[in-house]
Amino acid sequence: MKKTKRHQTNLISMIIALVTIGLLVFLSIVLANHAKLEARFDTIITLLTRIDTAVAKLETEREILICIFVLYIAKCQLPIPMSFLCAISGLVFPLDKALMINAVFTLFFFTVKYFEGMFIGGGWAGMILNIKKIKFLRDWIQFKGNGNPYFLAATRFVPVIPLGMVSKYYGSMKYDFIYYLLLSLLGYAPRLYVYTKLGAAVKNPFSTQFIVLLMIIVGFTGISSLAFNIFYGIKSKQMTQTLLIYSDKEKYRIVL
Repeated sequence: MKKTKRHQTNLISMIIALVTIGLLVFLSIVLANHAKLEARFDTIITLLTRIDTAVAKLETEREILICIFVLYIAKCQLPIPMSFLCAISGLVFPLDKALMINAVFTLFFFTVKYFEGMFIGGGWAGMILNIKKIKFLRDWIQFKGNGNPYFLAATRFVPVIPLGMVSKYYGSMKYDFIYYLLLSLLGYAPRLYVYTKLGAAVKNPFSTQFIVLLMIIVGFTGISSLAFNIFYGIKSKQMTQTLLIYSDKEKYRIVL
């Protein structure tokens, strides 16, 4: 049983590593040939530049802001990637203003999901963490019933962990709201910056800046996914050993 779990962890880790390396190699080739690609796909770049200019010429910034806010509201119930929303602001507004807008709207999203969890429950996260095989993870997240602040900040930093699920679960624990918002924003800040910056560079997808940002996203996603998988494997192994020791003790007591 232990060997099977270890092999599963190793297989998933190997797949994550291969996919990440493959994508980074591909992007490195694109980066090395970005000048040729810019010339070859000049029509696409021109079209994206025109779209960017057309969006910037919309009647008022207030209307654009309302449209973006509506998308964030929709994100509260629909699986819209947060990276996409941050990139839109970066595409339309100057970087400093786009970062401020995304920070405020992201806090709004975190707030909505927190209160959903407080009044409705932990949702899918609560159901998953109640599975017997991963109850050790639930105990670690709950941190003696108070909530683990390190896990909260780390999940905002790791792209593979859904933001809404974690928010609802911490809301269901009635974790300190102000502390929750500060830790959430602190953990998510690096991703928010990169996604917004990516939106600002999207008018030329073959530029050095755009490709390097993509490489950062791919590399970080792969490394964080690999680390999370290894962490889960270690914790699962530790819990299995604990259960086996407990089981042996119970058998011995019953025999006596």
